[in-house]
Amino acid sequence: MVKINNIELINFRNFNKYKLSFDKKLNIFFGLNGCGKTNVLEGISLIDKGRGIRNSNISSLIKNNQNKFLIKSNLEIKNNNFDIEIFTENKNDKLKKIIKVNNDLSKESLDFLNQSISYLIFVPEMERIFQTSPFYRRNFLDRLVYTSRNDYNKLINRYRKYLLERTQILQTNQIDNDWLNQIEKEICSLGLEIYQLRASQLVSINTNINTLKKEHKFQFNVELKLKDNFYNNDTTFDTYLSSLQDSRAYDRQFGGTKIGPHRSDIIAVINDDFDASMLSTGQQKTVVLMILLSQCNFLVKYKDIRPILLFDEIGSHLDLNNRQILLDMINRFEIQFFLTGTDKDLFSFVSTKAKFYNINEI
Repeated sequence: MVKINNIELINFRNFNKYKLSFDKKLNIFFGLNGCGKTNVLEGISLIDKGRGIRNSNISSLIKNNQNKFLIKSNLEIKNNNFDIEIFTENKNDKLKKIIKVNNDLSKESLDFLNQSISYLIFVPEMERIFQTSPFYRRNFLDRLVYTSRNDYNKLINRYRKYLLERTQILQTNQIDNDWLNQIEKEICSLGLEIYQLRASQLVSINTNINTLKKEHKFQFNVELKLKDNFYNNDTTFDTYLSSLQDSRAYDRQFGGTKIGPHRSDIIAVINDDFDASMLSTGQQKTVVLMILLSQCNFLVKYKDIRPILLFDEIGSHLDLNNRQILLDMINRFEIQFFLTGTDKDLFSFVSTKAKFYNINEI
C-alpha cells in the first residue's frame, strides 16, 4: 500500500511555499474557488511520470516571475519511506519534469515509483462526460487502463507516432511503399492491442458493477460499450491491415486515418434502454462514480493495487445517491483519499472520518 505522508509546494502555481501533512485515509481540502485546492491535488498527481490531473504544460506550473518549481513529498511504500523531489530542468531550451527518489535520478528508481503508485481521478469536466467529444471518453477509459498497466501510455504514444508518420507519408508526392507497409503493420499491431485492452477494461467495469449492485442500491443499471465502426471481436491483424491499405486514397485526400482505436467511442447504456447522454449532470456524475467504484474494487481485489483517489470539486451535485457511493468507497477500501469542495459542510456525512484543510488560510 502507498501512502502520501506530506507535500511541500515551492513556486508552484499560486503557492510561494506551502506544506501539508496528510491523514493516511481521508483528506479534504475546502475553500473558495481560485484559492488553490485543485493546485494541491495537481501537485500530488505529479508524483508520477505523467503531467498530472490537468495535463498541463510544465511552464504553466511555475509561479509567476519564477523560473522553476519544486515539489517535495514523503511516501510510504510497503512500510518503507521514500523522499520524492519533483522539479523543472531546462534541457536544450525545453523545460522537463525531473523526479528524484531518495536523491536517485536513475531510470530504475523512477520505474519503481511508477509501478508503486496508481491514481483514480475525478475532475469536474467528468460531470458531463457523456455529452462531450468522444476524445474525452476515450481518455477517461485509457486512464482506467493505465491504473493497472503502467506501460499503457507508451503503447498509446507509439500508436499516435505511427499514425502521424503514416499521414505524413500519404501527403508526399513520392510514397515509399515499403516504409508505408511497415508503418501500417506497426499501426495494426499496436491498434489491436489497444482495442483489446479497452475491451477487457469495459468487461471488468461491467462485471464489477454487477457484483457491487448486489450489495449496493445503485440508482440505475449501467453497461459500458465500445462503439466503433470498424472493430469487433472477430477483427484480425490481416483484416485490419487490409482495411488500412484500402483506405489510403481516402486518408490521403482527407488527412488522418479513418479507422482505428483513435476513432472509437465509449457509451453507457442506462437500464438497457437509453444512452447516458440523456441523464442530468448529477446523474452523469453518479455513473462516473459507479465506474470509479467498480475500478477501485477491481484493482484492490484482483490486482492487489491500492490506488490513491484524487476527486476534485466532488462536493457539487453530491446528492444522496452520490454520497452513498462515495461513502461506500471510503468505508470499503483501505486506501488514501484526497477530495476538494468549496464548503466544509458539503462533507458533513464523513466529518468524523476526515482531516480537513482550509486552503483559504494560506
